[in-house]
Amino acid sequence: MPRITGASIAEHVAAQEAAVVAAAQRLFAERGVAAVTLGDIAAEVGLGRTSLYRYFPTKGHILQVWFDREMDPLLARAEAVVAEHGATVEALHAWLDVQLDFVTDEAHGALVEASGAAAELSPEIVAHFGQRHRELYATLGGILEAGGARTPEQGRVRALLVAGLVRSSAELVASGVPAAVVRAELHRAASAVAGLG
Repeated sequence: MPRITGASIAEHVAAQEAAVVAAAQRLFAERGVAAVTLGDIAAEVGLGRTSLYRYFPTKGHILQVWFDREMDPLLARAEAVVAEHGATVEALHAWLDVQLDFVTDEAHGALVEASGAAAELSPEIVAHFGQRHRELYATLGGILEAGGARTPEQGRVRALLVAGLVRSSAELVASGVPAAVVRAELHRAASAVAGLG
């Protein structure tokens, strides 16, 4: 029986999962997702391949845990911004800043690249990614209501438009447009979409 390395089984499992995700991130960056097998990841961590399957049956499951580890603190920051500023244009701008900082971060770029290269994302994992993004954009709800979004559908449309502005802003920063210029225009455009500008 394998030795438990944590104070409890839960701690051991969490440590093993963290080690697997970290190893996968390194290997994906070095070789690309398609060239890395679960056996490669298991060897990197010092696990047998069948032991790894207990934690992660596919590379897609590793990507899901990696995604959640990135998304959880982002969601917490988004919620904190709204709680601190209320439903104001300042809250929207602070929320946008959190999002733009996240999507332009190198670690996020690595996750997006790995997810895009993974051929084995099951419909359940894709649905999970979508649900987590909906949770994130739901944090805009109060701000969008303050801007005049009167129906859930109108709020959803505005949230998706704001999401598109954030993605486009990240692409502009990546292409070399100064971040300060992009940020100012993002604030202006998103305020108009939200009905706050």
